[in-house]
Amino acid sequence: MDADEDLTPGPVLLRPFDLGRALRGLRAESGMTQAQLAAAAGVSAKWLSEAENGKPTAEVGKIMDVLEHLGFGLAVAPRKEPTFDLAAHIESFAKHR
Repeated sequence: MDADEDLTPGPVLLRPFDLGRALRGLRAESGMTQAQLAAAAGVSAKWLSEAENGKPTAEVGKIMDVLEHLGFGLAVAPRKEPTFDLAAHIESFAKHR
């Protein structure tokens, strides 16, 4: 891999499943267990598990709290179709960090 290659994705259209996989990947990359992150973010481990599995009715405020504890945020951008497989990108990013 080229050292100058930018692995940061541009805006993509996320489905609940994609967001859940992203949460799981970021949590795993941080080295935290579900229980540790849930306690730090003020959510239950059950809620976090469901969110990581793509629960479509997961509360946005709680998702934002979890992302904040992982050092990330949620952004809104103009809608456009994704140009890459987000799940594959997250796995690739985690391997190269």
